[in-house]
Formats: sequence, C-alpha cells, structure tokens
Amino acid sequence: MFKLIPFFLCVNSVFGYFTLSGKCPDSVKLQENFKLADFYGKWYQAYHYSSDDQHNNNCSTLELLTRPSGIYLNQSRVELGLFHRYSVGKVEIPQREEDASSLYLVFAFKNAPRRLKIRRYPFHVLATNYNYYATIYSCEYSPLIDKHFIYVWILSRHPILNDVSKQLASKPLELIGLDSTKLWKDDMSKCTPKYYEDFPAEPTTFRFPVPI
Repeated sequence: MFKLIPFFLCVNSVFGYFTLSGKCPDSVKLQENFKLADFYGKWYQAYHYSSDDQHNNNCSTLELLTRPSGIYLNQSRVELGLFHRYSVGKVEIPQREEDASSLYLVFAFKNAPRRLKIRRYPFHVLATNYNYYATIYSCEYSPLIDKHFIYVWILSRHPILNDVSKQLASKPLELIGLDSTKLWKDDMSKCTPKYYEDFPAEPTTFRFPVPI
C-alpha cells in the first residue's frame, strides 16, 4: 500500500507540469554554425515562457564555467524575491559539428536516490548573435500521459533587452508554435535577496527529474 504513495505523487506532479498535448514539436530549426566559445560570459534572462505558467524566479542569469572536468552552466536566480539559489549543470557537447546547437545539461546530485542522481535535460539554441540576444529552448515529453512541457529563455547580454533584439530573438518561436505575446518579462528590481544558499539547488526550469 505504501509503495503506491510515491508513484501517486509522481503521477500527480506529471499532470501538474506537463500541460501541452502530444509530443514535442518536430523538426525544430536550431542555430546554424553555433560556436560555444562565443557564448561564454554572463547572460540575463530578459523574458521567458513556461508552459505550466510558473513564474517564481527573478533576476535569473546564466553563465558558462570551465572546470578541469569539463564545461558547466551556472543558472543563478532569486526565488520568490527572497532566496538566492543556483544550479550547475555540465554541458554535454555534441560530437558532430552540425549538431553544435543541440546541447544537453547534465545535473548530478550525490545525496539523491540512485535513479535521481544523474539528470539530463535539453538545452537547444534556436538563435543568437552572441553580443545581444540568445533564444534557448527546452522541451520534455511524458509518454505516460502523452503531454509535453516547454521552457524558453530569451537571454540578453545586458539587464535590459532592446526592442530590435527582442524581435529577432522572438522570431524562431513561430517554429515551435509559440506566440511571442505569451513571453513573461523577468523582474530585475529585487536582486538583493534576504537569504543566500551556498549549495546547488534543483534546476527549476526543467520540470521532471526522470523520464515519465
């Protein structure tokens, strides 16, 4: 009887996160000739879209880090205007040059149950000019309920994204059937949180830790 409780909680979470019917969009065109070296440096999340309509973070930034064990992406944010948290995922670089913009992030959690220790999520580059804007796309599919979840980052090299760059960054969203008017503008007014945490937290932009 008690074994059914975790499964029920998992299924309940899936229904809450995965809100779009069917599989992820097919044949999504990604950035051609993507150069990861030019993507280095700090990016501000200027706008975002979450298909489950959750908007708990503000002052979100992304930055590539080089470590002896590889290249990592640090996702820093302020949750609910109170807590500074971050998630560090290793960048899985494609072997083929033509797949350079089809990146994946791998998160490791030492104290998690065995099935949840390693988690791999898509981090695909739809468009970028490296100096002003970048459009990042992630989609996860649940065959259990035949629904998917989408998260989109519209990134800026500066805290405020200019209108021209926003238009260019939003243009690829048509390919995944996303209306740019649904983008949520990030709040950069409360970037001094009351509480800081010095250990990595769950990545909130990816909705489920294991394939469901």
